[in-house]
Amino acid sequence: MQENDSFALFATVKTVRELLQRKIHNGAGQARGELEAGLQEIEALWEELRSQSQELASERQRYGEFFEYAPDAYLVTDCHGAVREANRAAVELLGIPAFALEGKPLATYVPETERSAFRSQVVRASAQPDGEVSAWRGSLCARQGPQVAVQFRVRAMPVPDGALAALCWLVTRTA
Repeated sequence: MQENDSFALFATVKTVRELLQRKIHNGAGQARGELEAGLQEIEALWEELRSQSQELASERQRYGEFFEYAPDAYLVTDCHGAVREANRAAVELLGIPAFALEGKPLATYVPETERSAFRSQVVRASAQPDGEVSAWRGSLCARQGPQVAVQFRVRAMPVPDGALAALCWLVTRTA
């Protein structure tokens, strides 16, 4: 859940809570008791949601740190190979700042003589069933430095409706 969604949910729960408190204050007898019980249930559910939201935020942070500080180059691209995210190892491998990588086709960093084959591999990887990994050897050209021999391992990540959401890359140096 994103921060704006959490804020909107909090505002909605607060509004419902205030409405119920007014009705309880103005109510009488059995209706008042039922409203109080309903309010207590809503407050318990709200606390559970807040707790789950905090757990999810913690999990997201751990995943982000794992991705960022992994020793191997990890990238996430769209289905055409345009970079969405790159970890520190990928940034170091390519010799370019992460912000400069975002939105650029990964093929830009492949030697011209290998680009056609690379693009064909990206198309194949995009068509793989969920969970299957495409792997091949190739090269990358660092911004300032020599060409580097690498192995690409790519997995297509679909969204629940089956459409392709992203390609997840593991790029390792080879001898």
